Amino acid sequence: MRSPLLAAALVLGLAGTASAQNLDAAVARLGAADLDQVRGALEELGLLGNPRAVDPIAARIRRGLPPEVLGVAVDTLMILGRPQAGPVLAELMGHRRPDIRLKAVQAVVACRPPGAERVLVDALADTDAAVRGAAAEGLGTLRARGGVDALFHAMERRVPEAPAAIALVAQARDVERFLGLVGRVAFAELTSALETMLRRPDLAASAKLPIIHRLSELATPEVRSFFEELVARPDGVPPDVLRAARDAIPRMMQ
Repeated sequence: MRSPLLAAALVLGLAGTASAQNLDAAVARLGAADLDQVRGALEELGLLGNPRAVDPIAARIRRGLPPEVLGVAVDTLMILGRPQAGPVLAELMGHRRPDIRLKAVQAVVACRPPGAERVLVDALADTDAAVRGAAAEGLGTLRARGGVDALFHAMERRVPEAPAAIALVAQARDVERFLGLVGRVAFAELTSALETMLRRPDLAASAKLPIIHRLSELATPEVRSFFEELVARPDGVPPDVLRAARDAIPRMMQ
């Protein structure tokens, strides 16, 4: 009589063989002349989730695909999320269509390949606003501290996603630089980023207090509302920073 353990091993072995066969069959269909078959193969490879599919997909991309199928290919690489997709995604940053470049940026963030930071920094200068915005968001998502200078330049070029990204990667010296923009940039464009910095657990309180002091100098109704909301929801804000904000509120009401 077959043991339960042996039976389970046989089931797993058969499932693995079937999965490998499915993978091989889907990869083979990537070479089909019929683009519907190629699209179906890409969708199946995404469902299978096997990292072995990355290189065949990259090879098929390099052979050339129309935009509607190329987008599916990049989406599949994003789903697989493997770093080895990095080189072909970097190549796609030169594609003529901004929607493909946008997908490539999003896939770089998902796959986190070596050199992702450099690719995203370069994409901050893209001619398309959506691509620039996705690149800024991606640098924030990846906590790419090496991209902070490029994000400040992007902010100067009015990339609206840049402040939020800076807030996620900023170190103490970068906070001071960010505060130099207060009064020069509309406060509404900075509030979310300032709140993020004030609540970040990895940013020292000594870097947060200057935020309160600089905003107190403005003493505008917007700043007062910002402080009131901060005090009402103190999660993550150091006690001395909260105290400084609370003490500043009455002075702004005079």
